[in-house]
Amino acid sequence: MELDIEKVLESFQLYSGEQLNGENGDREALCRKLCGDSAAMIGGWLNPSLEGRDLSPAESLAAAEAFYQLVLLDRALQPETVSTPELRMEQGSREQYARQLREEKRRACQGLLQESDFYFGQM
Repeated sequence: MELDIEKVLESFQLYSGEQLNGENGDREALCRKLCGDSAAMIGGWLNPSLEGRDLSPAESLAAAEAFYQLVLLDRALQPETVSTPELRMEQGSREQYARQLREEKRRACQGLLQESDFYFGQM
């Protein structure tokens, strides 16, 4: 099932504060790629019996997933701490908040997503 990528991009802009208006070149291309990949991933998790149902919670989840991945990429490319004798700057907890947002959006999708957990063993 396919999600509406425009709705995913709209929500992504709200969550991330990024402006996807054609002026940010590589950064915008990265954000659009993350949104497209996340929409495809979440679309693949949707229960096929949902045809014709409101998919806005899944589109919000895809946007939150893309935002979380952007935060992880940003964090990977920046130093954890920058300091001088007079000043010390540390990374904030943006990653934690992005993860919490993603988890909340996933909970809102209960009943829309197929089971993704698998248990192999005896009971």
